[in-house]
Amino acid sequence: MVGSRWPRVLERLAHQLDEAQAADRRVHEAKATASRQGPSRTDLEPAEYQRLRRAYVRTPEYKAASREIEVAVVLMKVHDAALLRSARTLLARRAAARQPPRRLPKPRRLPGGRVPDWWMSSINTSYAGIWRAIPAPGPELRLGGPGDPLAQEVAKQARLLQASRAGYRGRDRLYEAYQPDGTPDGGEPVEPIRGLSPELSRRANLALGRGRGIRIQPSRMEEADQLHTDYFAVWDRSRAYTAAVLAVLRAHV
Repeated sequence: MVGSRWPRVLERLAHQLDEAQAADRRVHEAKATASRQGPSRTDLEPAEYQRLRRAYVRTPEYKAASREIEVAVVLMKVHDAALLRSARTLLARRAAARQPPRRLPKPRRLPGGRVPDWWMSSINTSYAGIWRAIPAPGPELRLGGPGDPLAQEVAKQARLLQASRAGYRGRDRLYEAYQPDGTPDGGEPVEPIRGLSPELSRRANLALGRGRGIRIQPSRMEEADQLHTDYFAVWDRSRAYTAAVLAVLRAHV
């Protein structure tokens, strides 16, 4: 039997989603404000634009706008990571016919809303724990089968989040050490190390600093573009997953 705590908990999840969406809007607003403050590329000749741009990046206005973007991005990350942990937890509890927790995960923020540089660096380094919060597809199928569009949307969003994690984990395997020839990204890869497999040789060449440059392997540029897209989409996908979870839970509570 569904307990009375579920409707109240789902309202708290909806409120968390609203807060995360507001944090995302703040990022876009901060970037738009910064863009309006700087010189416009469309109104200037390239050389004049570059001159004004170099002057602008030394101004207090540029530094203030850049910090506002950094703060907004970090706050968005902590909201999205907490949101994803909440959605994953509630879906698993409901699929197992258990009561929801009395408290949902909260954004990991400092008291008083402080955002010092060391704290922002910590969040950016840890990604606010978003990769550990990514769910596996499956629990939603206990609430609705292949014919349930709400459950299938949750499964779809879970697969996209898994793709984001694969993008994050797979970035390093695309790089190689090489000898530049003076053209953009042109040159030959460093000779493989005798006795090692191609993959171990690639990694060893990077670790040993062989060659005079590092690049994405030319044959894997398309794969790199997809991994890059998936990697950076994790924040938007966390909100999309939560919205899908909220819909399927509301339909079954």
